Amino acid sequence: MEPVDVHVAQARRTTATVLKHWSLPETPAEDARLVVSELVSNAIIHGSGDVRLRLRHDEHELRIRVTDDSTAPARRRRAGAAGLGGRGLHLVACLSLRWGVADGGRTTYAVIPTLTEAPPCRRTTQSSTEPTC
Repeated sequence: MEPVDVHVAQARRTTATVLKHWSLPETPAEDARLVVSELVSNAIIHGSGDVRLRLRHDEHELRIRVTDDSTAPARRRRAGAAGLGGRGLHLVACLSLRWGVADGGRTTYAVIPTLTEAPPCRRTTQSSTEPTC
């Protein structure tokens, strides 16, 4: 898709349709829609060239990959109290089992649990080494 803001909503709708077709439960589907929104937004704002979204699902997890032509990898930023940006990848980290960059910085990915596993921020008990969100 072209790097235009309107495509964020389109990517979210397309994701919702695909996940419904795959009969994904509502909670991971909600998480996935938010993660797609954040990753596509980041690619449009900070990336370059067309943006590509790929979803892959197996019985335990959903893998989301967003690719653009920029080699500058996505990175978490610290959001200021009054700032409008800097929270997206924090949300991605909280909703995902794991996230990262690949393809020399061109792809940002996230893995969403679909069955029994929960991301660290959703677990009912946390060890002192796990992040809190």
